Amino acid sequence: MRTSLEDQQMANHEISFNTNLSDPPRTRADFIYKITSTLISITDTGLGSRPATADIEAVLRNIEHWHQGSINPFKITCRDGKGFWHEVHWDG
Repeated sequence: MRTSLEDQQMANHEISFNTNLSDPPRTRADFIYKITSTLISITDTGLGSRPATADIEAVLRNIEHWHQGSINPFKITCRDGKGFWHEVHWDG
């Protein structure tokens, strides 16, 4: 059963978003990332207790959480603490 508030929202064609998102997955890596229309590049800052490459699953789940959607279509690269880039294959 809809309330009068729901009826008003439907009449005004309003869209509401859930701003009470769950906490992001915990990572032991500290990283920054850049996202374009086709590429996600992740750089380890060296400030975490684990390298981003060693904690990559949690890192990618964090990015999905922040991006609020799947990152499967993106090409993903990760730069380790020594400056080497690694391609990451992610299927969620």
